[in-house]
Amino acid sequence: MCGFAGFSNPKEDARSVLAAMLGSITYRGPDQAGCYFDHSLALGHLRLTIINPEGGEQPRVDRDSGDALAFNGEIYGYRRHAAELQKQGLPLRDQSDTEVLFCMLRHYGIEETLKKIDGMFAFAFRDGKTGAVYLARDKFGEKPLYYSFNNGCFVFASEVKSIKTHPACRQAPFDPEAISQYLTYEFVPEQKSFYSGISKLLPAHYLKFYKNNLEITSYWQQSFKGNKDAPAHVLSEEACINQLDSLLTSSVRDRLIADVPIGVFLSGGVDSSLISALAVRCAPDITAFSIQMPELSYDESHYARRVAEYIGIHHEVMPITGDDILRGLDEALSFLDEPFADSSLIPTYLLCRAARQRVTVALGGDGADELFAGYPNFIARKASNIMARVPTAMANGIRNILSRLPVSPDYMSWGFLLKQLTNGLGEPNDKQSYLWMAAFTDKEKKLVIHSDGPLGADDDSATTFSPIEAWLRRNDIMDPTNRMLYLFGTLYLPDNILTKIDRASMYNSLEVRSPFLGNDIAEFAMSLSPSLKIKGLTKKYILKKLAARYLPEQIVNRPKHGFALPMANLIRGPLRSTIVETILDSANSLANWFSAQGLEKLLTEHMNGQRDHRKKIWTLYVLFRVSQNHVLGINDENSKRLFHQFHAA
Repeated sequence: MCGFAGFSNPKEDARSVLAAMLGSITYRGPDQAGCYFDHSLALGHLRLTIINPEGGEQPRVDRDSGDALAFNGEIYGYRRHAAELQKQGLPLRDQSDTEVLFCMLRHYGIEETLKKIDGMFAFAFRDGKTGAVYLARDKFGEKPLYYSFNNGCFVFASEVKSIKTHPACRQAPFDPEAISQYLTYEFVPEQKSFYSGISKLLPAHYLKFYKNNLEITSYWQQSFKGNKDAPAHVLSEEACINQLDSLLTSSVRDRLIADVPIGVFLSGGVDSSLISALAVRCAPDITAFSIQMPELSYDESHYARRVAEYIGIHHEVMPITGDDILRGLDEALSFLDEPFADSSLIPTYLLCRAARQRVTVALGGDGADELFAGYPNFIARKASNIMARVPTAMANGIRNILSRLPVSPDYMSWGFLLKQLTNGLGEPNDKQSYLWMAAFTDKEKKLVIHSDGPLGADDDSATTFSPIEAWLRRNDIMDPTNRMLYLFGTLYLPDNILTKIDRASMYNSLEVRSPFLGNDIAEFAMSLSPSLKIKGLTKKYILKKLAARYLPEQIVNRPKHGFALPMANLIRGPLRSTIVETILDSANSLANWFSAQGLEKLLTEHMNGQRDHRKKIWTLYVLFRVSQNHVLGINDENSKRLFHQFHAA
């Protein structure tokens, strides 16, 4: 697990520029730093040592050919690839996954290598023979990668803040369309970033930069069976469970390979509990980590303890206090270079921080909900046709009535859920699911923005839903369950779930691996009939059948519980003054984009208990906090050390 940065056409200041770019993300690789320069490319790398501490240094360079690689992530099963390369007479020195990937790219080329490997990765590879620079990202987007082509300079890095330190990108302005979409999704979706001119490379894509041209290619896409000419899996239910058992056990085993201490996250939900049960069978000495939240309705630690006792795994539970939450919240937000309003970032950050005291790698349960239909949205979808036909006037009336009812601050109270569901009334089916989770609908945005400002200039509906429409144009899926799975897997999984786990872990120099996202498991899950994922009102049907082999019934069938914070109480309590001051700060660089009167009304209604605006206020607070961070620099001791280290080299 690492971070990297680079740019084309390096000048005299290339060393200091690259040092600044890496210096802004030192937490991604605190163990080792390396750089490479020639007339056409500057390439730098930060290493968090996981595999082969004595080898695997980066950038990996063949000075004779000019081939160069900077790589972030892990290639699972790399030892099998190493054996195959050696059979073909290709020598390997340290047989790290970095060396194996470098050799594969040189031997097979970019497309064939991407077909062969299974892993979480982002990398930059320069083909010395042609001079072409390739960027690539893993199939689901576990590892981030951003790029910019500005003023004749191609710049790329693991995070936006790194690109923003490059002279060609320092003045990149905020992107109004990205901010408008963020206000709905609570994350910046698809190819956009917080800044105009800086883009995300999409999952399962690679980019070729050659002779000042960019060419982007998709090398894989989610393909669901049971649609048109693609028949669903024909195995019996029991045979499917057995195959899933074998595939998931193999994936867990592959992800337990490391030369540093490794653990597993255990929330007490079915996904992390199943991974923990399989992990302890493969590695009996492994430790499971959980946190205990201070408010009962948000705490799952008693379920985690029950699982740990049942499967016989060593278990550590870290109690989290209210003060811990406030400190963790401030720390995590200070790192953000793009707005991200999923409040589960904070407890995930605290869990990663606690686990990092004992281990360098942890396994998690991410990806199961998106592959096996684990969200309540998949049940609510059964009524989506009826909801879509509700007349606009009736929908507005229902929303207005429910918005005035008192809502409990407890986790996912019925009042809160009902209000969120009404966001989808009268809307097309494909849009409903994201509106159920939305912070702001298009109508609600107009109450808090300046109509004459950058956010008021867009066609709201076209802007908000363009990411959904873009993904559906890439893959025409008719079955409603598979269609929703596809949208969750292409939007919500990479831009929310995996962004959250990457940032929360990397801010603590911890690597988190997701066994559910192995190539074989993903392909198998997509081959299954939707009826094996949703049966009646049972979500993740086949996964729960497998989990029943390893876990107690009360864990397998307990209601889904997200990793959340008591946000309504925090906003009205200890965060009140900070949030009000930040959102109403007239000196903020985004202040003129919003209506002060609209913001004040929103805050007053929530603070007085008239309305429940927790999602809206938190989304705005994170946006304004991140805008305060946008002037980035080298401001911590590790960054300064790295900066001086590069200059001394």
